Amino acid sequence: MVNELREGDNLISVNYDSLLEKILKKLPEQNLFKISTDRRRLLINIDEVAASIATTNIQNPLSTTKGVRIASINFVNREKFLTQIREIKDYLITNLESTEGIGDIDSFVDSLIVNLTYFQGRASKLGLSYPFNESYTDLQKQELILDSQLPGSNSLLKFHKLTITVGNITAFQSQLKTGIKRSIQNNFDSEDPEDIEDIYHLLERKIEDRNSDFNQLQRLVDEETLGKLKKEAKIIYLEHLLENIETNDKPGVIYLRDLIRRLKLIEQYINDESKADGYYDVYYGGESFNYRDIFARAEVFDALPIIPIIDGNLGETTNRETGETQFVLGLKMKLDGKVQARGGKEVFDYNLEIITHNNSEENEALKANPEKKKTWARKILTRAFLYYFVFSCPNPNGKNYHSDDELNYKPIPKFDENVLPVLKGDNDDEKDKIFRGLIEGFKKYGVKQKIEKLRGLVRNFLDRGKKLPNCIERREICINKRIIKTDDDSLFQGNFFHDDLRENYKKCLRYIFLVEEGVSNRAVCQLPASIKIEDIRYFEGSDRQSFQWEYDVEGIKTLPVMWIPDTDTCRRIYHENFVQKGYKFMLFSYNNERLKSGKNQLNSTQAFIYRFTWILLSYLCLLILLEQYSGEEKELFIPMVRLHEGTHENPFPAEKFLANLAKTLAFIFSKKYRCNSQGFRVSNSYIRNGLNSLYSVLPKKFSFNHNSDSTLLDKLAIIIVSSKLSDSRTGSQNRKDRIANLFGEVITIQRLENGSVKIQPLTKFFDNYQLRKMYEEPPVLMDKISELCLEGYQHFLYVAQAPYTSKLHITQQEEEERLYFMSPTIINTMKQNRDDIKIYPVLFDKYYVRKLEKNKKIGVKSLYIQDTRQLMNLAEDSSQKSVVFFNLFNGISVGREAERFYNGVISYSTLLGKYYSGVMDDEDIRQGLVYDSSLKNDILQYLTFFHFSRFEKQEKDSSNLSLKLDPYENIIGDEALGSLAIFPQMTESIEFNALAFLTEVNDAVDGVVF
Repeated sequence: MVNELREGDNLISVNYDSLLEKILKKLPEQNLFKISTDRRRLLINIDEVAASIATTNIQNPLSTTKGVRIASINFVNREKFLTQIREIKDYLITNLESTEGIGDIDSFVDSLIVNLTYFQGRASKLGLSYPFNESYTDLQKQELILDSQLPGSNSLLKFHKLTITVGNITAFQSQLKTGIKRSIQNNFDSEDPEDIEDIYHLLERKIEDRNSDFNQLQRLVDEETLGKLKKEAKIIYLEHLLENIETNDKPGVIYLRDLIRRLKLIEQYINDESKADGYYDVYYGGESFNYRDIFARAEVFDALPIIPIIDGNLGETTNRETGETQFVLGLKMKLDGKVQARGGKEVFDYNLEIITHNNSEENEALKANPEKKKTWARKILTRAFLYYFVFSCPNPNGKNYHSDDELNYKPIPKFDENVLPVLKGDNDDEKDKIFRGLIEGFKKYGVKQKIEKLRGLVRNFLDRGKKLPNCIERREICINKRIIKTDDDSLFQGNFFHDDLRENYKKCLRYIFLVEEGVSNRAVCQLPASIKIEDIRYFEGSDRQSFQWEYDVEGIKTLPVMWIPDTDTCRRIYHENFVQKGYKFMLFSYNNERLKSGKNQLNSTQAFIYRFTWILLSYLCLLILLEQYSGEEKELFIPMVRLHEGTHENPFPAEKFLANLAKTLAFIFSKKYRCNSQGFRVSNSYIRNGLNSLYSVLPKKFSFNHNSDSTLLDKLAIIIVSSKLSDSRTGSQNRKDRIANLFGEVITIQRLENGSVKIQPLTKFFDNYQLRKMYEEPPVLMDKISELCLEGYQHFLYVAQAPYTSKLHITQQEEEERLYFMSPTIINTMKQNRDDIKIYPVLFDKYYVRKLEKNKKIGVKSLYIQDTRQLMNLAEDSSQKSVVFFNLFNGISVGREAERFYNGVISYSTLLGKYYSGVMDDEDIRQGLVYDSSLKNDILQYLTFFHFSRFEKQEKDSSNLSLKLDPYENIIGDEALGSLAIFPQMTESIEFNALAFLTEVNDAVDGVVF
């Protein structure tokens, strides 16, 4: 394959010469390889070499850091880089050959490899033992139906759906222009009509200039308005719940009513036009902020313990004929649950720790990344304001106190008098004193008990069977007149807008506000919007299928790789659970204190060199060893097992780095072999679930309990694709010159002669491209399709990130540009003028439903809806460009009920032929995914099997396993590989893409022609 990269004229080049030369110079001083005395383990010591090189004087690979967002592979001299990589690889081979006791390298590597069945056994203790011969029986698929006519009391599940619609989007530009002209007429002081015509002419030029302030304002409204509407929808949702609650729990109702009142008070306070912007300026930790800016953001309420959360995007459509953009979203309630990623603390307690600096993880993160001081200070000030406004209250122990007093408490006067003046000063000790007093007051006045009371009220209400009526609220999105300059000098110069629009346009969020229906005299222009909340119910259908599955590991061999911190605890556990069991493996050990912050630790420059050395040498060492394997590549499974001494809430930075590196390497080596990585915490690990995850990539065979359920489709391939930037500058005008790493996975599903169905990951793929080529003709995708066609595959589910932008689409943008990996150009490239292959574009997202209390024990492992007509109740595209065709639900909850109030649903949709006119027949997509056909049944059956094949969690009863709701999370999503492979550069604000870098290294050692 030819990897074509040309230097973009606005990208910074990278030069790793100095760093690679230092590595080459260091390698002769120490052999990285050592064989254990029993010849059952190969020890690879990269850590000491990496730490040693990190402290040497090495030139920054970047000639300048100004405006650089990420820099990884835009080489100054590609040929020299490739030559240096090959030299390092050659030296490592020499190093390995000279290792004492190695003998013939091929034979030694083969001696470490065993049949996977060697690890057959129980999975009760840490190790590699696993019951591969176990069958998973009694798995079911239960049909659900959507029927708005049935009584809610009979439903199994409920979903609160949010639909936000914005109108007049195609008229916005003309309305804004008219509003500005009206402002000029009202404020311009000149009797000469030619003067005003000159200013109008300047305005027209601004409109035509894509980079002008006028178009920056359009961009702001386009990108940020949905956030404002989501914020408003949260309050409307709470009001809707309140209006429909029927209970004797008067205190709970008062607390809910008061929460709504307090949220509205915040909006009133922040948007008080009698106060100048500077009134809201506050300071902390040497950083300055403005509360008006902070609380203009959509997500600012999310730090509260009880608040609606908008989670899940079921559809986003724009109809330019009607001038409307519509967003279909999911609603759920945050109910002061535990912050699992933060040690299991409840949300309220966790945020109080942040306010008073008692949160160990936040403090450690700040020490490790001092450049994040501003983020840390913003968190404290935001939560202090939010919690004061929402939870400050009268003394419940006071004389004549009544719970109704909560509704009359006024937080604003006391905040303005006692808190704000201190926050505007420069004495942080005084601010900390106020914060501590705030927390003490919360404890003294029993705020947590009020939160628990409110939580109980909302939980009980959400468990009721009666359906909520529909709720529709209308709002006007307004652009405040204050954003427009009115002085003559500015107008004559064509400066129509506030300077912030040019300098930091997101600060101008303060100028976007919402009002109820009607014309606002404060607005220069406005757009109509509606917010609709619906209670959708799911009922049990008539169809139920039973099936089972088992591993298909015959002939698979394994070569384990271990990553362990070099500490007493980890060494002991490693010896007890791996060495003493006689396992053969390759071992990377390391000092897990390396990347900790503090005195005598590595600075940001040294930390990058340390990471870079680890990334390069670990890949090359594994590559050299695996190249010696003499068997069939896909028969070799490489489980990468990691031990972690750090806890989830307080991990060692070095352990976190090497965990992400191991996952990156596992992905890369999955191109040829089967590979996966899994970590186990030595303090508390769920052994079975961890091993489930480790072995989830192995082939599995599914079979039906009843022959009548059998499928007919012989072969189906699932292609999953995503990307991550590797080289980019901020504010780049030539956005298509940016470089990104395209990566993905191929899953094959095959019907066997006996009617069973085999599912297995076939390969991973990755390559680097400039964006202009990646979204048009990426060769790596063409190659995969060609290879699969040669193996007899004709049906392809093509899964990519949904091209939802959360924009209003005020400005006309080419449909092609908005579709990214779903663009007609890419689909056409993949089809390669072949009429015999069918490509089904598939988008997905998740939303959340609540099981009704009386139906907690549903008794089946998965629930589904595939009737397209019914699914239109969830999301219907009036323009007929997309359609939801499948919803898959988790039938069981693994874990404690109190921590799993909602169950997840994955919703699949496809793009119809209007997108692909002239590229492929619309009928192919409809037959495969939309219409009720045997082909659709088979495809969705295989898709369900795929979800089960990636299962990870199960209870002690091995049959009670949970399907993987999102089997794409390793490729697509915030925690996917693309994000895990990103590490800080020498300048920590700049990122480095390790996957993109290793893609270039892989091409160098594979001899790819450039």
